[in-house]
Amino acid sequence: MNVTELMAQLRTEMTGDLEKDIAHLHAVAEDLRSEENADELTAAVAEYAFELMPPELRGKMEDMTLVNGKRMDMAFGEALKMVNEGRYNGAAAILKAISDKIAQYFEGDNPKYFSFRNPFEYHMYRYYYPNDTNFDRAPFDFAHYLALYGFVLLENREARAAEQVLERAIRFNPVSADVRFELAELCKFAHNQRKLFSVNIETLRCCTTSDRIARVLANMGYYCYNEQDFYSAAVFYFESIRFAPSKAVEFELQDVLRRMKTFGQKFAPPTHGQTIDVYEKYGLQPPPNNDLVNLAVALAKSAQEQRRTDLEALFNRVAYDLTNDPHFREEMERLANEKRAESNES
Repeated sequence: MNVTELMAQLRTEMTGDLEKDIAHLHAVAEDLRSEENADELTAAVAEYAFELMPPELRGKMEDMTLVNGKRMDMAFGEALKMVNEGRYNGAAAILKAISDKIAQYFEGDNPKYFSFRNPFEYHMYRYYYPNDTNFDRAPFDFAHYLALYGFVLLENREARAAEQVLERAIRFNPVSADVRFELAELCKFAHNQRKLFSVNIETLRCCTTSDRIARVLANMGYYCYNEQDFYSAAVFYFESIRFAPSKAVEFELQDVLRRMKTFGQKFAPPTHGQTIDVYEKYGLQPPPNNDLVNLAVALAKSAQEQRRTDLEALFNRVAYDLTNDPHFREEMERLANEKRAESNES
């Protein structure tokens, strides 16, 4: 979908009720996060929502979302470009302004604001916290914005400030594994083993892809290595490679094996039972998370009944990423073929 097609569709869906229309545009923006050109599409939706507002509300929204005279997502884009170019000080200044604006208008409990990246994250949160219903969508991806700020602060060796910012980022998206990975890196930098372990535990239950699972397991390998539990470190590194091959993790595994050899310890590829024993030793549920698999399957079935093929495809994608089950890949292919057929007919 391109911007022209999207805007034509949105104009037919407006009711004239500003509150309902803005809520609908928020929902559309969330659904668009899975599109390849998501940034372009969501920016167009935000611009359209802004145009619909009366002048007095538009002025308030400008105060809340403009940073250095630019819409917050555009200012963030500039900061991200600077980070990619290694210009951390310039990026830090913009990200601090964004952080201050978020703190001023969007942090509190009445209601809380969340920036889930896609509908599955929303449903994951509702699954884990069924009694929490008093929240609203943030206008931008604040969790991502603050996570980048935390990364920049850590690069600038401001560890304590980075930790505070990353904790704020997690509150905006409590089910994001990616934000927690930044906090894990800070724990490594600060040699905070106790917190690294708890972050790993929390992150694993939020992982929806094999590469994220692999990263948590590699972090567990790092943790066990520093605890001098070399056998468990080797098992976790071995498991990490099983979920997502990585040269860097292979190097870490070889380093552990060399250390084990100096102590006269041998290591062979662990049996299933030996692997389960290591998971249980550290109180980890072996991945993938069956609760999330079952949630994705149930949501895909519900989306199919509602004829929401876009959501059905997303939830099948999550189930496939977690299980690598060819059934879910076949469902994704079926939905893609149907979409192509509909497009050709149009």
